[in-house]
Amino acid sequence: MELALEKAKEEQEEWEQQMELAMEKARDEQEERDQQAELELEKWKDEQEELSEQMGLAMELAIEKARDEQEERGKQMELALELAMEKARDEQEEWGKQMELALEKWKDEQEERDQQAELALEKWKDEQEERDQQAELALEKWKDEQEELSEQMGLSLELEMENAREEQEEWEQQM
Repeated sequence: MELALEKAKEEQEEWEQQMELAMEKARDEQEERDQQAELELEKWKDEQEELSEQMGLAMELAIEKARDEQEERGKQMELALELAMEKARDEQEEWGKQMELALEKWKDEQEERDQQAELALEKWKDEQEERDQQAELALEKWKDEQEELSEQMGLSLELEMENAREEQEEWEQQM
């Protein structure tokens, strides 16, 4: 999960850097257009100064029109930049939501794994307890069998000793 968050942070930083570069490029392009427009305007003004003596009012109207067009281009560029930034914010918000959903899914999966591990441990404990009980029963059975075998051997030994005594007595009597 930490790797996913680290990767997400890196992607976020890369995305922010790309946005900064894009905004910087847009500003540079706008500045270059403005400079070119200024140069063109200056050139135009120089040309118009020569013609202004002849044209008078027509020239003033043309200059006003050029200013209006320049202002309109500036507004359009500003609007385009605002729209690009809004789109970037929306994409960032969407990305954040997706990361949140991914984290929630990971947490749910982790919880499921924990529950499965807990159930497996319980099952193992139950099986271990069952094995212990079976071993205890087997030991009891073995003890009982050993005790029975000991009793049988004891009786058998007593009978043999009794027979040996009787044979001894008979032998002694015969002697």
